[in-house]
Amino acid sequence: MTKELDNTSENQEVERIDKVSSKSLMLFKTDIDRYGRDITAMSDFFDEYVQQMSLALREQSALEIVSELPVANLGIINDVIHQADVIMRGNITLLPDFENLPPDIKSKLKKGLYTVGESKQIDGNLRAVILDENGVRVKDITLKKVINDSGNIETARSIGNQLQMRQIYAKLADIQEFQTYQLEKDRDRDIIVPFLDARALVLEAENKESDEERILLLKEADGKIRTALNAIYADIETTSKRFARLTNIPFVQFGNPLNRYMGYLTSDFQIATKYVGVWMQLLEYMGDTKTAKAVLQQYQHVMYDVLTKPVTRKGLSTAALMHDYFPYNKTNMNCWYTFSKEMRPALESGIRTLELSMNGEYKNDVYIVSVEDVNDEEKE
Repeated sequence: MTKELDNTSENQEVERIDKVSSKSLMLFKTDIDRYGRDITAMSDFFDEYVQQMSLALREQSALEIVSELPVANLGIINDVIHQADVIMRGNITLLPDFENLPPDIKSKLKKGLYTVGESKQIDGNLRAVILDENGVRVKDITLKKVINDSGNIETARSIGNQLQMRQIYAKLADIQEFQTYQLEKDRDRDIIVPFLDARALVLEAENKESDEERILLLKEADGKIRTALNAIYADIETTSKRFARLTNIPFVQFGNPLNRYMGYLTSDFQIATKYVGVWMQLLEYMGDTKTAKAVLQQYQHVMYDVLTKPVTRKGLSTAALMHDYFPYNKTNMNCWYTFSKEMRPALESGIRTLELSMNGEYKNDVYIVSVEDVNDEEKE
């Protein structure tokens, strides 16, 4: 029995190495990502990953051209083309065909010179088209539905997860602009240094020709990120309690002590979001999608607790307290209230979707939005 288990473990390891060797590893792309020490100045780690997954989804999937587009979705199509970004509405995901969005078309759309409208070539045809300044049809917009299979469902799930992470980080980044903080050495030791160690291991793995050596380095990096992220989660818990206790002191004044706690919390939220983004990509690169889902699930619950879990006798959450004591001005009024209002339903939806995914019940209609010459359909 022991030999059978050992053989199974060895086979799984070989399979994982085969998966890793077939993919390129490049998590850290910019100079700041690779050599910098300021975590908040590094890339979001989401945009590039979403684009890579979108291209992979297009290449590995069977596509079905959609001949008619509901009028209600024209606004969404406009957003996809205009922003060159992924749009998710309910159970529908629209992915721009990143390789086939002409720069001049995108530029004129952004300037408002070109618009997205309905096709008037055939009565009743609801196909979207791009119109120039004179209302002349210059490009067709083609919708190609991705036919789901076991492989691309995981890719679509990864895109959705990274988009949620990007949304949370963007909101936190807006808040962070209005509050300065300086991390103390113990925070550097517990939170920053392990991540920098993990980055060094990943960068070293990039240069290894041996798949076995690369796997060993990536596993060590995996452990470092786990340590850093657990330190952040512990700090969020401790700082939230101290912050709540301070606000319970009668006649407490707005000022440095409260601002310091809020600064640490904002920093923790922001850094944790980046770490999770990197860790999930690392795990998925190594073929460990189950653990990647578990990492995201833990993060979602930590953030949801920040928004909903009572930390005071009056039943206020950490986010509600930060709303009450945050040093607002005209430029950032009610930012924590807005953050809570927008992110609570997003997290609830993300938690439900992830649970369905982990149970094998994840369903989502994915369309790839392409821009093509007006005469392409005539050739077909």
